[in-house]
Amino acid sequence: MSGDSATVRSLYVGRQAELDVLRAAADRVRDGGSARVLISGEAGIGKSRLIAEFTAALGPDWLAVSGGCPELGAEHLPYVAFLPIVRQLVAAEGSTSSGTALAALLPRESDQAAPGSRLALLQDLLALIERTAAQHPLLLVLEDLHWADGASRELFGYLARNLGDLPVLLVGTVRTGELAAGHPVRQLVAELGRRSDITTLQLGPLEQRYVGELLTRLDGRYDPARAAAIHRRSGGNPLFVEALAGDTQSHAGSPLRALLQERVARLSDTARPVLAVASVAGAAIGHDLLTLLANRSDDDLDAALRELVEHDQLLPTEHGYRFRHALIREAVYTGLLPGERRRLHARAATALAERPDLAVQGLAAAELAEHWYLAGQPIEAFNAALVAADEAKASFAYSEEHNHLLRALALLPQTETPDSLPLLRRAIAAAVPAGRAEQGAAHCTAALELIDPETDPEQAAEVLLDRALFRSRMDLGAREDLDRAQLLLPDRPSYSLGLLHYGLSVDAATAREPVGARQHAEILLEIAEALDDDKLRGRGFAALGFTELVCGNTAAAQAASGQAREISLRIGDDYTFVSNALWEISALAWAGRYEQLVEAVPVSLREVELVGMLKWRGPLLRVNLASTYLILGRWDDAVAIIDQVLAAEPEPLYRIGTRGMLATVRTYRSEFEQAEAVLHSPEELAAGSPVLRNYILGYVTMGWCELAAARQDPESAGPKVEIYLQHCATPEVVPDEDGLFGVAMLQRARLAAAPRNREIAADVARIRATIGELVQQIPPGAMLLEAYRRTILTAIGPGRMTDWDEAADGWRRLGHLFGLIDCLIPAAEAALAASNRPGARRRLEEAREIAIRFGSSVYLARIAVLGQRARLEPPNTTPDDDSGLTPREYDVLRLLARGLPNRQIAAELYISPATVGVHVGRILTKLNATTRTEATAVAHARGLLTQPLDSGQ
Repeated sequence: MSGDSATVRSLYVGRQAELDVLRAAADRVRDGGSARVLISGEAGIGKSRLIAEFTAALGPDWLAVSGGCPELGAEHLPYVAFLPIVRQLVAAEGSTSSGTALAALLPRESDQAAPGSRLALLQDLLALIERTAAQHPLLLVLEDLHWADGASRELFGYLARNLGDLPVLLVGTVRTGELAAGHPVRQLVAELGRRSDITTLQLGPLEQRYVGELLTRLDGRYDPARAAAIHRRSGGNPLFVEALAGDTQSHAGSPLRALLQERVARLSDTARPVLAVASVAGAAIGHDLLTLLANRSDDDLDAALRELVEHDQLLPTEHGYRFRHALIREAVYTGLLPGERRRLHARAATALAERPDLAVQGLAAAELAEHWYLAGQPIEAFNAALVAADEAKASFAYSEEHNHLLRALALLPQTETPDSLPLLRRAIAAAVPAGRAEQGAAHCTAALELIDPETDPEQAAEVLLDRALFRSRMDLGAREDLDRAQLLLPDRPSYSLGLLHYGLSVDAATAREPVGARQHAEILLEIAEALDDDKLRGRGFAALGFTELVCGNTAAAQAASGQAREISLRIGDDYTFVSNALWEISALAWAGRYEQLVEAVPVSLREVELVGMLKWRGPLLRVNLASTYLILGRWDDAVAIIDQVLAAEPEPLYRIGTRGMLATVRTYRSEFEQAEAVLHSPEELAAGSPVLRNYILGYVTMGWCELAAARQDPESAGPKVEIYLQHCATPEVVPDEDGLFGVAMLQRARLAAAPRNREIAADVARIRATIGELVQQIPPGAMLLEAYRRTILTAIGPGRMTDWDEAADGWRRLGHLFGLIDCLIPAAEAALAASNRPGARRRLEEAREIAIRFGSSVYLARIAVLGQRARLEPPNTTPDDDSGLTPREYDVLRLLARGLPNRQIAAELYISPATVGVHVGRILTKLNATTRTEATAVAHARGLLTQPLDSGQ
C-alpha cells in the first residue's frame, strides 16, 4: 500500500482545492461529527487518484475501507459494492458476522442462520460501523456508483442519510457521461446533492500548468510547448494526458484512439452517424449546418443529439454543439473512410458558399477554404484562402493571414498562377507580426531564388533585410544578410537604405557595440531628414534610444524613445511602436524601476495585442516581466510567465533566456537535476552566432556558476567559466555584467570549499585578476550597472564588511532582492570574521526574510549553517509548535529541506523510499503545502528547522 501511495503522489498534480475539501471533511470527523462527500467527473479525470492521494496522507489513527462496483454483471449481484467493506470492517473488529443479518452478504457465512429482514441488515451494518468508529475515525469509500446494483445504491443512500454524528467520512464517486436520463443513480445523486450536509465535488479538467507538471513527472521532460499541445488535445483529462505522453504509435494504432473509438461504438446506430457528421465541421458545429449535413428528420436528429449530450460526447453551445474533447473528434474523424470525408467536406463547402451565415465562428471564408481543401478541390481552396487571408489581415489577425497564405502557396502549383513572388512577398510581410521567424526566413530564401540581384538589386536588398530581421529574432544572426544588402544598395538616400542602417544600428547595439550602433542611428536620422520621411524618422529615434540604453544613458534613452513613440503613434507605424515599447520597458529595468515595470508590461502587452503583433514582441515583453518577478521575489509568478513564453515555442533567443531564468529558480529551490536539464550549454553557444554569444553567453554562464555553488561542487563549472573568459578576451567583445558577476561569486565558493588547496587558490587569483580587468569595460551610468560593478569588485577584493554593505545598499536602493541577498550573506561572514556578532545577526535576519520570500531552500540552508557555525542559532531538535509533526516527520523534513530526493532520505534514515513518500505526504498536509519547496519555506518561516536568531543590533 505504501509503495502504491508513493507512486500516486509522484504523479498527482493540480487538485489542491479538492484535497482541501476532503481534509476539511476529515477535520469534521476528528472533531466528533460525520461527513459525506460525493465526487463526480468524467472517466479518467482522477476521482480514484484523488481518494488515493487523500487516503495516503491520513494519520495512522484512521481506518480506511473501500468497495467498488464492477462494470459487468452488477445488477445480478446485490450488495456487491459493500462486500469488501463489510469484510474489512468485520476483520478490523476481530469478530464474526455469524448470527447477524450481515452473514447474508458474506459467501462463506451465507449458510448461517440470519435474520431475513432488510431492516435488520441495515441496522446491523450501521451498528458495525458505529462499533468500528468508536475505535478509529473511519473512512468509507464506495467507488463507481454509476455501475452500482440497486441494493448497493439504496444502502449507500441509507448510510448517507443516517450516519448522524458518528465519526465517519463517507465518500462516493460517480462517473458523468455514463448515465442515461432517468437512471436511478442520477436520481440518487440529485437527491444527495440537494442535502446541505453532503458536499459535492465536481472534478474538472487540469489547467495547462498542471498538465505540464504531470508530463514532467511522467518522463522528466520540461517542455511547456508539448504541455500546451497535449492540454489542447486531451482537454485536461489526466488519463488522456498520460496516454498521449507515452503514445509513440501512429494515429491509427494508438491505444488511446482505440479506447475512444470503443466508447463511440457503444452509442446507438442513430447517434454514431450524427457524431461522424459533426466531426467534419471541426471542434464545433452550428445546429443549422449540422441539420443540412446530417440529412435526418428533426425527431431522429433530436434523439441522436440528446444521446450524444447525455453521454458527454457533445456539449451544447448557444448556436450548436462542440465536442467534449478534441481527442473524441479526432478519433471519430479518423474513423471515416477517405471518400466519406471528402464528400462531407464538399457538402459543407457548398452549404457555406450558399449560406455564409452557417459559419460557426462567423468566418465563412476561412471555413470555406478549409472545407474546399479537405474536399480535394484545389482551385476553389486557393481562391477561398486568398479571400480568407484578406479578411484576416483587415482584422489584424496576422497569424491566421499567414496560415491562409501558406495554404495558398502549397496550392499554387495546382493553379494557373504563373508568378509566386508576389505571394511570397505577402507571406513575408505577414510572418513578421505573426511571430514566425523560421517560416519567414524560409519565404525570403525562396523569394531570393526568384530575384536576379543584378537586374533588380533593390528588391533583392529588401528581401535580404527581411531575412535579416527574421534571423535576428531566431539567433541574432542578422549581420551576414545586412552586409549583403549593403553591397547591393547605392549610397544615396532611399527608404531601403534607411531600413538597412536601422538594422545595422539595432544589431550593433544588441552586440554591445555602442559606437557602431550610434553611428548607424545617426545616419538613419540623416536619411529620414533628407527624404522627410516620418516612418524612417521614428525608427531612427527608436534605434537611438536603444543605443543610449546600451550605453547606460537612461535619461537620453527615454527622451529618444519618447520621440519614437510620438511619431509612430501619429503615423500609425505599428512595427516601430511595438519595437520601441519593448526598449522602453528595458529602460525601466536598467533604471531599477521594477514596480513601475510590473505595471507597465501588461499595458504594453495590451497595446501590442491591439495592433496584432503580440506574437512578434509579446515573448520578449514577458521575458522582461519574468526577470523582474525574479528580482522582486515573486518566483511563482515568474515561473508562470516563463511557462507562457515557452509554451508558444519561441525562437532560440527567447528559449535560452527563459530557460535560464527557470534554472535559477530551480537551482535555489534545490531542484538541481531539473535546473541542469533546462540550462543551455555554453559550448553550443560558443559555436553559434557571435552576436548571440555576446548577448546571452554571460547569462548562461552565471546560471552554471549558481548551480555549481548551490550543489557545493564549484569546480564543476570550471570548463564553462573558461569558455566565457575566452569569449571575453576577444577584442570586439564588451563583457556583460551577468557573466562577470556569476564567475566572481563562484570564486568565493571555490575558496570556501577548498580553503587549503593551493592549486585552486592560484587559479582563483588568476581568474580574479582577469575579472578585475574586464569589469573596467562595463560602461558607467545606469544604477543597475553600478550595482553590478561594485558587487563584482567586492567579490574579487578583500571582502571587507563595509564593502559588502556598500554593494548591498546599491541593490537595496534598486529594490533588487536577488543582488541584495547575495551581498548580505558574505557581509554577515565578514562581520563574524571581525567578531561583530550583532552585525552578523542583523544581516542574516534580513537575508532570511528575503530567502523565505523566495522560497529558496539553498539560501535558507546557507543562512542556517552560517548561524549555527557562529553559534548565533542553537541546533534544534523537535520544536515546540502546533504543526503536529512527529519526530520522524521532523527527521524527514530536515533532509527534505536540504534538497534530498526520497531515495537519499531513505538511505539516511534506513527506511524505504515508499515510507519516505508517505512521510512527505503527511508533512505537506500538516504544513498546508503543495510542494516540497513550499513545505521547506513554510518550515523555515515558522522556525521548525531552526530557532529564530537572537535579537541584536
